[in-house]
Amino acid sequence: MPGVGAIHIDEINPTLIPLEKELGIDLRNNTLGSVGKREFSGDIDVALDIETDKIPEFVKRLEKSNQILDIAKSSVIMTKVKIANFDENKETNANRTGYVQVDFMPGDPDWLKTYYHSPNEKDSQYKGVYRNIMIGSIASTYKVESSEETIEDGRPVSSERFMWSPRDGLVRVRRTPVPKKSGDGYTKKNNNKIIGGPWKTADGIAKNLGLDNGDDLDSYETLVTAIRKNMSDQEQKEIFTAFASDHKIQSLGVPPDTQQYNQEL
Repeated sequence: MPGVGAIHIDEINPTLIPLEKELGIDLRNNTLGSVGKREFSGDIDVALDIETDKIPEFVKRLEKSNQILDIAKSSVIMTKVKIANFDENKETNANRTGYVQVDFMPGDPDWLKTYYHSPNEKDSQYKGVYRNIMIGSIASTYKVESSEETIEDGRPVSSERFMWSPRDGLVRVRRTPVPKKSGDGYTKKNNNKIIGGPWKTADGIAKNLGLDNGDDLDSYETLVTAIRKNMSDQEQKEIFTAFASDHKIQSLGVPPDTQQYNQEL
């Protein structure tokens, strides 16, 4: 949103409490990611427990609010809010404007808290995106069972594997190449049919991915420790290579302890 900037941890509750009272919904207990865990947050993401057909009505309530200064809708509802008790003396590398973006994210709050979990900055030097991509890397490589028969481009005719999805949670799918409408060969797309799950609790996700328990999912660091404890050398290589090769990780910077698996070297 135009004109927004970072918010200091001391300003979060004063900013959200009046908005809670006006909207009549719990915001502070449904914040996501690093909100309240790091000294500064770039925005405030809030899980919104709402039926899909009720979203237009909720948007109208936001539009009538004196505290909502601007609003836009995509897959989430983005708003601009004035920061209460704004202290211009609290400085960070990120831009500070006195306004913050508050994003309302429709979905199951418990699952969104699991998916968008971010560790406390005292416990990890890496943002939650590192943790999430590492979980996705485990899911994409762990217990992949593929048919020996392949198609022309080398893809197996059928494979069973895990998928890590912001919408579905952790699921087990049967993946098959999508045939061309002409019946002559296959497109580059795959069809994923869910055959197991979803698993949406931290413990359920960890155990299905060969880890010990949900605590292993707390941060990038706890995941690396758990992978090295529970996985074979070959499994570790596949997971860390998938992680280090991810385009997002490439742009953010591959951590030193997985740098050796960076194929872009």
